[in-house]
Amino acid sequence: MAKAQIDIELRPLTLDDAEKVADLETAHNPDEPRDPAMLRFQWTMHASHEVSERLVAEQSGQAVAFVSARHARWDGTSTRFGTIRIVLDPETWTDPRYERLVDVAESWVREEGGAIGVIRVESSFRNEVAALERIGYREVRRQRQWELDLVEHAASLLAGAEAGRERMAGQGVRLLTLDRETDPDRLTKLYEMSTTAEQDVPTTVPMPVMSYDEWHHGFFDNPGIHADRFWIGREGDAIVGLSAIEYPPIRGKPWTAFTATARSVRGRGIARALKYQTVAQAIALGATRIRTDNDGENAPILHINAGMGYVPVDHVLELHRELGA
Repeated sequence: MAKAQIDIELRPLTLDDAEKVADLETAHNPDEPRDPAMLRFQWTMHASHEVSERLVAEQSGQAVAFVSARHARWDGTSTRFGTIRIVLDPETWTDPRYERLVDVAESWVREEGGAIGVIRVESSFRNEVAALERIGYREVRRQRQWELDLVEHAASLLAGAEAGRERMAGQGVRLLTLDRETDPDRLTKLYEMSTTAEQDVPTTVPMPVMSYDEWHHGFFDNPGIHADRFWIGREGDAIVGLSAIEYPPIRGKPWTAFTATARSVRGRGIARALKYQTVAQAIALGATRIRTDNDGENAPILHINAGMGYVPVDHVLELHRELGA
C-alpha cells in the first residue's frame, strides 16, 4: 500500500498478529467480541481467488489500527470492486486519522486497478458512517443482523425442532449431522449444493465460486465448525440442505455460518427444519444466545428468522464510492 500522511506507523500484518487485532476488534465493538482463532483462520481464506493487503499499527504493544484491502482477481469483464475494512481504537479515534486510514486502503485499491471502494460498517458506528459519507461513500445495500435468546424461547424452539423432524420424515427427508453420514460422496454432493446455493444470495459485489479445496478449508479447517454440529438434509441419494453454527473456541457469540437448500426443494420447509435442529443443539450445548446475518433482500430467510423469535440488532451498511484515477 502507498504510504499516506498519518501519525501512526502501519506495518504489514502477519498471522501472529491475530490476537492483537482480535483485542482491537473487541475494544472497537464490545457487543461482538472477536475470537483470535477465528480471525486468524479468516485471514487464510480465499487465497486462490483473492488479492489482499493487511496492515496494523501498534502502541505500547497493543494494536490501535487495522487496515485491510482486498479484491477478487480481475477477470477483465466484471466491475472492479475493492473491499476495505478499517478498525481504529476508540481511544485513538479522530476523524482525520480515520479518513487517512481509508485513504491508505483506497490508494492500494487504485494501484491494483480497482474502480469502486466497498466498506461495510454497522449503522450504530455513527462517527464512521459520517466520516465515510463526508468523503463520498453512499449506501448501496444493507445486511440484517439478528439475535435469538435461547433461554427465553427454549420451549418453542425445541417444539419447533421436533415438529420439523416429523414434517421432514413425512416428506422422506432425513435430518442428521454430517458425522453420521456414511455416503462416500457426501462432501462432493455437499460442495455442489452449497456453492450453487451461495450464488443465489442477493449481492452487489459478486462472490466467486470457490474451488472444492477452498470450500473444504472454509468449513472443515474452521475452528468454529464441527462435523457433529453440521446439519444436513438427505432425500434419497441427494443432499438437499445444510445449516451450521460457528462456535468461537475462545470468546464471542455463536453465529449461523450458512443455511441453504438445493433449488429443487425450496418452499418445502427444509431450511427452516435444519435451522431449528442447529438451534436445539445449541440449547443442549449450553449456549444462551446466537446471532445470524442475512442480506436485507433475502426474504425467505428473513421470514424464517422472524418466525423463530430472532430480533433485529444492528444493521450492516454496505457503502460504495467510485475511486477514480
